Amino acid sequence: MKKYKATDPEMVQAEKDLAKLSNLSNRVISNDKDLFQELITIQSKLCEISAIKANFMQRYEDILDEQARIETQLCVFQHEMLHSFELVFRYYKTKKKGFN
Repeated sequence: MKKYKATDPEMVQAEKDLAKLSNLSNRVISNDKDLFQELITIQSKLCEISAIKANFMQRYEDILDEQARIETQLCVFQHEMLHSFELVFRYYKTKKKGFN
């Protein structure tokens, strides 16, 4: 397991995120303007989540496409190898004396 230092980028980002979260508890909705601002924040975060999910799904589909391409290529190689083995076997069988 990796040991993190306070200067590691992950730790710096975590500190920023914690500071951001601690400021959330100081907010209060006291009028319609505040309410609409919070609703805008919710909508914005939902859009960000949707974008992240869409990006992930696209990468996942790309991985599945690559997997299918690789599996097809491996099947072709396997077929070529089996064909070569069959040719070697036939040659050996017709010679009946083994390899020279």
